Amino acid sequence: MSIELRLLNSVLEKDIYSEVAGIFTPSAFTDELEDVASAIVELHSNFECDLDFDIIREHLVSTKVNTTAKKLVLDEVLARIEEVKSVNVEVTRKFIFNLARKRQRLDALNKLAQIIEKNEDTHEEVINILSKLPQEEADDAEIVGSDLKDLGEHYTAGGEFPFSVNALQDAIGGLGRGNLVVIFGRPEVGKSSLVAHEVAGYISKGLRVEYYANEEPGRKIMLNIRRAVTKETDDEIRKCVETGKDNKEWMKVKSNLIVRQIGDIEIDLIAARAKEDKPDIIILDQVDKMSLASKFNNTADRLKALYERTRVLAKTGNCLVINISQASADAEGKVEVTYSHLENSKTGKAGEADLIIGIGKYEVMSNDRVQTRTLTVSKNKINGWLDRTDVNFDRFTNQWSGNL
Repeated sequence: MSIELRLLNSVLEKDIYSEVAGIFTPSAFTDELEDVASAIVELHSNFECDLDFDIIREHLVSTKVNTTAKKLVLDEVLARIEEVKSVNVEVTRKFIFNLARKRQRLDALNKLAQIIEKNEDTHEEVINILSKLPQEEADDAEIVGSDLKDLGEHYTAGGEFPFSVNALQDAIGGLGRGNLVVIFGRPEVGKSSLVAHEVAGYISKGLRVEYYANEEPGRKIMLNIRRAVTKETDDEIRKCVETGKDNKEWMKVKSNLIVRQIGDIEIDLIAARAKEDKPDIIILDQVDKMSLASKFNNTADRLKALYERTRVLAKTGNCLVINISQASADAEGKVEVTYSHLENSKTGKAGEADLIIGIGKYEVMSNDRVQTRTLTVSKNKINGWLDRTDVNFDRFTNQWSGNL
């Protein structure tokens, strides 16, 4: 719903509406927004200027809204549209296209159901509807170059985002834009802590990170990342709070990080934000809990589609995406955790990733502060290295290393 509100806010501008007028379909919007979408079409056909909410309200009051109750509902809908942030023309075109295509497919399914119910022989009307589906424009960027300069990008594109865990950096050599990484493990094994350690390295290098926290409290994530940057303990951070004198190292890098505390959020909204905000890295903590507009018959199909969308997010957003996920109960107590242990996997989730790292836990810990974890790389399309490495984890300062 929120992306539909943002789209309606955006097409108030004449220039943006002109770019999508051919595929802008009011019936593709939810029932409560359809009248507003229709009004936008009618008003743009009559005026060569940007629209505002007063114009839309007056138009609807004079043509459709004729009771006090309906006026109150209209005012509430317009207020919701007005308070959201608009998106640029590229994002608007993409999502208006998706809405139009979804509407026409639904029309085709409804028509097919009617044909089946009436036991009719012809499907001509269904074929006619599907033949009018909007087509995406061809993009010259789809064409892969063949000269040495183009091919050489294969060897230079990776490594822009090095690992902070030295053993992984030595073995894999870093990651690049468009890569999708899955980091997973059982509860309380340190998934978010490991990612926080990597994020600390990214923001310390001046890279911009957006972290979507969907399970652990956002403040805990922020503190984990801070400890990884500064090596502070909780007592040292508390002292900064009491004295009002913040850590200089943290002050230098914190502007490179945005942590968002979210609930149920559609992955397409994150994709729209990424195109506008252009972060270098996006972290999706407990990505499996995020939602999609479409409905699915089972969990495995939904998760496969969700991970497909995160791969698209990495490509269209020109960024690195890291999905944090759970391991199934089969991984409990195991040192070596491979992608076969991904919860509700059936290989669909694993098939989309460039790199998969499972976190295993030794039963015997060196002490209460420093504990041993095993990082198993079970899928690697970056350079093919598949193995496990043991690392030490200082849970007080969130440092991951083989040399603590």
